[in-house]
Amino acid sequence: MSANATTILILRHPETEANVAGRFVGRGDSPFTPRGERQLDLLTERIVEFAPDRLWTSPLPRAATLAEHAGSRLGIGPVADERLIELAFGHAEGLTWDEITERGLTFDYRAYETPVAPGGESRASIERRSAAIAEEIVELGGRHAVCTHGGVFRAMLVALLGLSRSDIWAFHIRNAAVAEVRVVEGHGMLEEFGQARTIE
Repeated sequence: MSANATTILILRHPETEANVAGRFVGRGDSPFTPRGERQLDLLTERIVEFAPDRLWTSPLPRAATLAEHAGSRLGIGPVADERLIELAFGHAEGLTWDEITERGLTFDYRAYETPVAPGGESRASIERRSAAIAEEIVELGGRHAVCTHGGVFRAMLVALLGLSRSDIWAFHIRNAAVAEVRVVEGHGMLEEFGQARTIE
């Protein structure tokens, strides 16, 4: 990794209807709730305040909408990267825990080398791609904002902070979560970790 300092602001997309309903939405999408719309404004302001040199995003609308809002304010065109997309849940896509159980689907969210559900993606896969784009961003140096999803958010933190694989479960990544990580000479430091909060 580069000796140049790199500061990365990672953001999880605002709250969606699927999030509230407890549905596993990976490669699909879901509209924002009213609370999510308010979080969209708060997260946009946070990115503008951060003033990134580059703005990265998952191509999925729930993340890309945030990047587009911030990019229009900053005059920066967001870079959509498939590596920032959420974990693929396969046959469990769009289902709740109860529906998964009712259908008798195998679902192991903590499985590593095997898919979390039939037809889905493994955690090893999402961790590898998240680490790869994190390393690429660090090599560039400068300031970067990344609009993504809970699974990638966790995996990027573990990669950037040099934590062990099991530490991915140490972070509760809520909707509208924000983390700022500064990397100097390959050493990552967590400068900020929290959530864009709204008045209910």
